[in-house]
Amino acid sequence: MELKPTTDPLSSFLYVAAGWTCVGLAVLGALLPLLPTTPFLLLASWCFFRGSPRIHAWLHRSRWFGPTLDDWDHYHGIRKSMKYRTVLLVAAVVAGSLVLNSLPWWMKYLVLGLVAIGLSMIWHVPTLPDDAPRAPRTIIS
Repeated sequence: MELKPTTDPLSSFLYVAAGWTCVGLAVLGALLPLLPTTPFLLLASWCFFRGSPRIHAWLHRSRWFGPTLDDWDHYHGIRKSMKYRTVLLVAAVVAGSLVLNSLPWWMKYLVLGLVAIGLSMIWHVPTLPDDAPRAPRTIIS
């Protein structure tokens, strides 16, 4: 089954609304340690593809999001430096948060378990070498 943009105005609106929500969550994920960025970007790209090819093209041309989306589309992976930065940032922020808060011990272990699950998911995504050629731009228009 080939995936195509929708022609129904209501569906289009809902896809675009979901896409913008995912972009917002991706931006928050860049700032907050427990919220992932890349999965929300990928979901936003898919939602925009279905709801608005124009916004989909804009997202892929974006200076901040375009290279990551292009790497995923072309190589199905993320660059090594981005993966290491993400893992180090999450580990540092979570460690600092756990040391400086007054959560009960069981909640600290719960947070550590959830973070471990998230980090293992990040770690299992295919890794691209930093010197890999940049993926070709998938969206020209």
